[in-house]
Amino acid sequence: MQNQLDRRSFLKGATVAGAAALAGVATSGLTGCTPGASRTQDAPVSDGLINAQIYAKQKWAFEVAPDPIPDEQIVETKTADIIVIGSGTSGLAAATSAAENGAKVILISASSVNVSRGGSVHAMNSKFMRAHANEFPLPDTDKYFRDQLLHASYNVDEAKWWKWNRESEESMDWLINKMEDVGYTTVFEAGFSEPDGPMDMPVGSHSWNGDGITGAGGSQQLVVDTLANNAKKAGAEIIYGMAAKQLVRDNNNTGRVSAVVAQDVNDETWHKYEGTKAIIMAMGDFSADKDMMSKYCPHALPLVSDIEDVNYDIGFTFGGLYKGEGHKMGLWVGAAWQKTFPNAAMTLAVGTAGPANQPCGAFRGLLVNRDGQRYANENVTGVFANISQMHQPEGKGFALWSANYAKDAAPWYSVGMTRTDAPIPPEAMLAQWQDDSNPMQNYVVGNTIDEVISALGLPLAETKATVERYNSLCAKGADDDFCKNPSQMVPLTEAPFFGAAGSPPMFLTVLGGLRTDINMRVCDENDNPIPGLYNIGTMVGDYYSGFYTFLIEGNNLGATCLTFGYVTGRDIAKGLI
Repeated sequence: MQNQLDRRSFLKGATVAGAAALAGVATSGLTGCTPGASRTQDAPVSDGLINAQIYAKQKWAFEVAPDPIPDEQIVETKTADIIVIGSGTSGLAAATSAAENGAKVILISASSVNVSRGGSVHAMNSKFMRAHANEFPLPDTDKYFRDQLLHASYNVDEAKWWKWNRESEESMDWLINKMEDVGYTTVFEAGFSEPDGPMDMPVGSHSWNGDGITGAGGSQQLVVDTLANNAKKAGAEIIYGMAAKQLVRDNNNTGRVSAVVAQDVNDETWHKYEGTKAIIMAMGDFSADKDMMSKYCPHALPLVSDIEDVNYDIGFTFGGLYKGEGHKMGLWVGAAWQKTFPNAAMTLAVGTAGPANQPCGAFRGLLVNRDGQRYANENVTGVFANISQMHQPEGKGFALWSANYAKDAAPWYSVGMTRTDAPIPPEAMLAQWQDDSNPMQNYVVGNTIDEVISALGLPLAETKATVERYNSLCAKGADDDFCKNPSQMVPLTEAPFFGAAGSPPMFLTVLGGLRTDINMRVCDENDNPIPGLYNIGTMVGDYYSGFYTFLIEGNNLGATCLTFGYVTGRDIAKGLI
């Protein structure tokens, strides 16, 4: 097929056009992936625009719809008011909410279990937040949201953010009641604290203790299992091991989406599920499909692992999750892609090198690049530290610190702590750095800074000069080079000395996808909703841009998953959308 692109043929052009071709920018390099087009030295400059327009009409292999599954191959057809696809947080929230509001619901899932990833669920003004407002003041919503929109360069659908603000209170109170009804205890996850800076994380990240789960951020499996139990109690039918493959849109793909065709993952038989009111897709991301990542999230493509067969039961992992089967199904029936480009990547929110003294934070001592040069203000969260490191030669970064950092960088808090936990003692941190049996760290230790620099393979003279410069700025009490907060300027003075080499950012998932309106209806290229088709959770388009910042811990689970799932199920069942 001449107008169909696969990854191999596209990347031939991409090697010439680089990132410009990936972004669809008008450039002569695009001719490398445009059949029949060429550019000669005498061709007018406008050819670049023409070639870009031709390129925009090309189709990748994943955009080409397969032949419909013949009716004679379908062994069973079931009908309900609402068909939900996916047994993660968003799908289970929608199914439970819809069933509780009187709808007949069938949820199908390719996984064999309820699937959870992530650690906490954010909300605004929940009952738990109100009960602890004296200890943890409620955030200034106007400033809070405008700050987040600035981080996204306003390159998002702002209305969805304000919908989350309006609806998260009811959604979270609903979830808290269900969790506490079965004996779980609600806690707040500790976050990055910078009261006078731009990265302060207000309280609002909810987690639960019970069934052996302590601390914060490890309870999402409790959440999905509790939601599934409540969905069943409300009358919803849940069918595991049933992988959705195609949507059925009436009138030759011009009418309503009325059903989904799925395949049993065990016996490979075909089944149809008809939704008289709605089909809701909650099918996760597309991070394991390198073609889709090349087109929609090229800046994170180097972080993606080679994944052949998707494990639908997979939990918290790195390198990619799913292959965008829900996104593809939507594209095949006329859905448009989101307007925000590129899609937002989510990388692990910890520092790339050295010990972080706050949850979601990064090492805030001295960072140098491959050439021994300091390259950034280190007082940032882990995500931003990742991005800064990616800009360095070979993407490498190195942390340097000394024994006094244990007490001078205190207090120490780590991932998984609650807002009320006492800090980790400096003595415990120092002992941890010197414990070479700890498989979670690969710190270099030396009696002199020279030993550490040499062990890291850094240029000795250049790096020592950087350390001396940094120590002089610490003594001065002012960072003349990068304006770091003086409270974070800790010199390297007391032996032993320590160092660590950073690794590439640990890629978790990619966010967004199909064009989605304020009511979670999937839309076409003219921004018109496709009747009967909704998506929620990670699939929701235009909610994030660039990178997921973690400045709102649990925002994805709290907004696109819990709130949009709960509200969508509720409102479809009530006939409001």
